[in-house]
Amino acid sequence: MQANRIMLQSPGRIGIEPVTLGKPGAGEVLIEMRYSTISPGTELAWLHGLPNTPGEWPTPAGYCSCGHVREVGEGVEHVRVGDAVVTGASHASAAIAVAAQVAPLPAGLDLADARPYRLASIALQGVRKAQVQLGDAVAVLGLGVIGNLAGQIARAAGATRVVGIDPVDFRRHIATRCGYDAVVPSAVEALTHVASSGGFDVVIEATGAPEVVNDALHVARTFGRVVLLGSSRGETTGVNFYRDVHRKGVTILGAHDMTRASHEDIPPRFTARTDTRVVLELLAAGRIDGRPLISDTISWRDAAQAYDRLHARRENLMTISLDWSA
Repeated sequence: MQANRIMLQSPGRIGIEPVTLGKPGAGEVLIEMRYSTISPGTELAWLHGLPNTPGEWPTPAGYCSCGHVREVGEGVEHVRVGDAVVTGASHASAAIAVAAQVAPLPAGLDLADARPYRLASIALQGVRKAQVQLGDAVAVLGLGVIGNLAGQIARAAGATRVVGIDPVDFRRHIATRCGYDAVVPSAVEALTHVASSGGFDVVIEATGAPEVVNDALHVARTFGRVVLLGSSRGETTGVNFYRDVHRKGVTILGAHDMTRASHEDIPPRFTARTDTRVVLELLAAGRIDGRPLISDTISWRDAAQAYDRLHARRENLMTISLDWSA
């Protein structure tokens, strides 16, 4: 089978290349894609060789796709030909995926609404590691796609108050639509929403900007938990560990997507397979909403334009989905 896939070809340059796919082997699935969704933070960082990225080209782009099963290999039982599924495959018109990394959509959820599933899964594993509880006040720094979803998931997990922090107006507006209790442009203003407790029980840093880590530590209350969900693109300077960590008894949690349980769920770390199932159920039940986060849907043939638009930041874009049927 002939397919096309999106490649990060060189710094700042996107290309499309043909690829020949064979038959799925044992434990594999052939999927014809309907949509794939750009992860703006990670993919733009890799494309432009920012700090803490591999800096290697060419490499396939993306990791959040959905489509229909066209063939299954020997031993695959949980999905069948024709099933609508999600997969962590890169941006491509079709792909062969390990069946264990493919999940069928629950009843009532269509492919269009499942598009940001992997970004929601990344957000979920960060919220899980924070061990959000009933009554917690949660601050989210950075209301991009993953930050927005982290706040929504924190509310679903029982947080009593979720405050979003972002200097960008349109992101704050979308967070309000998505159910945030309050949105503010700065960390200092966020503290006015939890004045009586002196800070937030949980602070989720989702910007990836090194300097914002200091803000996250500052707004955490005594014995609070700070989750580093965004992948920092550089080194954080000026941290006063005595004042902001040691004396307050703050717990700092690294929550990179790769720090999951590998084979079985060991709370608060769960496998990617479990987290995928959970976010699909949350989307199907309307407990979280990814629709406001897909700012535009364009043909896969215009993928380079999509990355340019996201990088330029001249439009109010959360992310862009690629349509593989167009």
